[in-house]
Amino acid sequence: MIANLLITSQRALPLAITLPVIIAGATLSGRRTSSLGITRSERQIFLSPVGHFFFASAILLPPFALPIVAFVIPTERTSPSSWFIRFQRLLTMNASSLVFWLVVKNQLLIGGLTNHEVLALVLAIITHLLVDSIIVSIVMSLASQKPVLVTAHWNMASLLREFAEISIGCIGAIFALINPLLLLIVVAPCCLAVDHLRVNQSAQLSKRDTRTGLLNSFGLQEFVDHEFERAKRHSTELCLVVLDLDFLRDVNNNFGHQVGDLAINAVATQISLLTRTIDGTARIGGEEFVVVLPDINFQDAAKVAERVRIGIEELQLPTKQGVLRVTISAGVALRHENEKYSELFNRADAALYASKRLGRNRVSLAEEFFETFQANQINTN
Repeated sequence: MIANLLITSQRALPLAITLPVIIAGATLSGRRTSSLGITRSERQIFLSPVGHFFFASAILLPPFALPIVAFVIPTERTSPSSWFIRFQRLLTMNASSLVFWLVVKNQLLIGGLTNHEVLALVLAIITHLLVDSIIVSIVMSLASQKPVLVTAHWNMASLLREFAEISIGCIGAIFALINPLLLLIVVAPCCLAVDHLRVNQSAQLSKRDTRTGLLNSFGLQEFVDHEFERAKRHSTELCLVVLDLDFLRDVNNNFGHQVGDLAINAVATQISLLTRTIDGTARIGGEEFVVVLPDINFQDAAKVAERVRIGIEELQLPTKQGVLRVTISAGVALRHENEKYSELFNRADAALYASKRLGRNRVSLAEEFFETFQANQINTN
């Protein structure tokens, strides 16, 4: 970043025009696609509709303007994650800008591009892709306690998606360097791409539970298929937590079904807040939830389940009859080699029923000697 400051602040396009156009374009593009939210595959990693603007910024803007782009353009996340994303943007843009302008020997680009300058663009794209991927992978590695190169980010589909996103920014930058009027040609395709993203958003909504926003059974199955295949390919661990809201029937009888719905929503929110963004959280029944935990060992999965249990136990839901407090019971199971999801679920579900049988508001771990309890054997409420 310090070395990048040595690069000239001269650029072929006036800063007073380029900077506002990039910020306005990225902000409008983000707002057009942020209302529904979309995910990268089923891992709940956001597919940014503004990523290509950052590579274009690295090529078209001087170094001192890059922090403005990184911090002014809104993010999909809230603090403190938003600040990490902004610093990630800044580091990635500075790295690709440094590579590009050092390769072209700090010469202004006006008119057509030489082979040497095309090579500089390719190296800048590779740098942008690698720096961004390494940062994401390090964060995922710290969260999952797995080696950086084993994290979910290092797969062909994810890298190709990143490369395509950066390439769009590269094409825009090339057009701007040759003749800014050429950018008018790419406006229509960009609008069409944004509309396509919105169609994908609607498809994603069909995989969400309408009441809680968690995955429904269809979305869960896609997530499970993806994670089971990745766990098999990389020989990584995967755990499943099955949770059930205790005494929901009593809540409905004593407080009304509207309060029962409020309790379900509050529990779903806590589950989302107390799990990782790479985890798959789903509502599979009236008061039953599951959390698929990739890249985690059995002990840490049990800690996650206990953290969720405590977080829900501490909830205080205001009602007309007073404050309502709810609890959940949970079961945790570690996936065995070549085990199907249905088999893993049965073991976690057996542990859940053990928690019910032992008094509720607790987490039980699946063991081989646990038998799967039938729902009519105990009062699950």
